Amino acid sequence: MTPRTASLLLVLLALPLSAVAAGPPGDYGEGQRLYGEVCFSCHGNRGDGRGPNWKSTRPRPPAFTSPLMKRMTDDYLFAVTKFGKLNLLKERTGGFKLRGAKPAAMPGPADSIEDGQIRALLRWVRGFPAGKQPDDPTSREIYQAACAECHGKAGRGDGETALGGQPPGWPFVSRIQPPPADLTSREQMARFGGRYLFWLVKLGRIGAAEEKGYDYMEPFGHILKDAQIWSLVRYVREAFIEGKPRGR
Repeated sequence: MTPRTASLLLVLLALPLSAVAAGPPGDYGEGQRLYGEVCFSCHGNRGDGRGPNWKSTRPRPPAFTSPLMKRMTDDYLFAVTKFGKLNLLKERTGGFKLRGAKPAAMPGPADSIEDGQIRALLRWVRGFPAGKQPDDPTSREIYQAACAECHGKAGRGDGETALGGQPPGWPFVSRIQPPPADLTSREQMARFGGRYLFWLVKLGRIGAAEEKGYDYMEPFGHILKDAQIWSLVRYVREAFIEGKPRGR
């Protein structure tokens, strides 16, 4: 365990998971209406991440219908909608805090590994969905040293910082938000193009957005009231993440 992981785990273990167990407040019907006005263009009418703008978005929008979304907290959904992803990751939220979790951006290793090593590492990681990585001990060593603490030793997004002391297994609520990607999921990995992954590893999530122009969730707090955002969260949680849409 790295010192960074150990210090983060001490913070995470002190956060109450009970705070994220209850369902979100808000009005389902209003959330459904607002979703059709504000969210569908990226996330799709069915919450599958395939709205009209999905092909022009880099990386592709997440699918709310994925079982992996159950690792995401309602507080994170609220905050990323209100403040935008970069502001949330930089904790520029006017004092708003996630309950039971901490915002965490994927860091870049900067100059610790060379570009050729990053490309080799990505070829190795791309083998996770099929369970067939290239025979590359160097990439395996880099992954275990730099990536496994969040993404897990087997790439399932269940590393120590994500579990935060919870017993391993399915399902769990990630103690860092957004939850680390499950690298074994074809659905999740299909969202990420090769160039994006290269810059993500080299610069980190914030650097990839600010220096290379990759997309991120913009803030909507200037056009939506908090109660409206909570209604959106409730609709997304019930209709897509829990798979229990009303009136169908």
